[in-house]
Amino acid sequence: MKRPILALVLSALVSLSGRSARAGMLGTTPIPVTCGMTIQVNTTNSGQTLTLDSSDPILSAPCPSSGLTIINKGHNALNQFFTIDCQTNQANPIKGTTGIGIMLQGLNLAAFNCYVDGFNIGVASNGDGADIEDSQVQNATSDGFFVKSHTKITNLNIVGITFTGNRAFGNGGWGFNMPANEISGGTGSFFNNIADTNGKGGFLIKGDGNFLSGSEAFNNGGPGFLIISKSCCSGSSGQNFDTAVASSNIGLGIVYEARDDGSNCVGGTGPTCTGGTFYPTGFDTTPGGISAANNGGTCPPGSLPFLNADGVCPIVLGKPCSQAELNRCP
Repeated sequence: MKRPILALVLSALVSLSGRSARAGMLGTTPIPVTCGMTIQVNTTNSGQTLTLDSSDPILSAPCPSSGLTIINKGHNALNQFFTIDCQTNQANPIKGTTGIGIMLQGLNLAAFNCYVDGFNIGVASNGDGADIEDSQVQNATSDGFFVKSHTKITNLNIVGITFTGNRAFGNGGWGFNMPANEISGGTGSFFNNIADTNGKGGFLIKGDGNFLSGSEAFNNGGPGFLIISKSCCSGSSGQNFDTAVASSNIGLGIVYEARDDGSNCVGGTGPTCTGGTFYPTGFDTTPGGISAANNGGTCPPGSLPFLNADGVCPIVLGKPCSQAELNRCP
């Protein structure tokens, strides 16, 4: 998904208690961004972007509760967009101990170049059309990134989730917890999606039509990757998981569970895979494309063998997809 031109309007401004300061920019208007601020999207300021400045109060001291909340809801939400650009604030991350560092609530919301340290959840999103890129969360007590969307894969208006170049380090839960459909995850401007030393595991992805490439999971307390897709429909961009590395995770390296739609025959010929094996839809069986080493755990019963890699467990869910099921896909 390409980055849209994004729009927003502030629902509340907080004063700087009598002292002057530089500020972030809302379009061409200086805006002091503070902890606990809520930004409401509407048609008035459509096309503008909130850009943080290093002197913004939200970057100057830890937040007592949540950080910044963005909301895009209502009858016109589908036609509205918003972005926050933290301008790679690594030296001055958004810090906190409770709540959510950055919350994107609703449709078509984006966060770029944001560093978040602490909070309960670092960056959270709830809505289709989210776009989170080149951002990092560390030291959250729960998940680093929590990205959710209820839009079904069969919805003709689904936009999907763009999620590239993000990093999750040292969080108490999952590095990336993503129950969503049509995720496009890959390399950002500088990094792959990387999960390192997270308590519950690296990546937990539950949804359909997800396209993940170039992700890495190291030293996590559970699985490096746990990916589950239960639908026979793989969406407009297909279902795909490739170019992944999992190493030194306490749990399994990679568990990939999906349906068999008849498209992933390995070592055989013909529509019934004569002489071969059907792997779950979208799982890359190219030698070296998916690799794992020094991970723990034992593959669940029913897992298919995969090049003797350490802790890579492809699993076919349910019965093979029938033609009737495939015909109902958009």
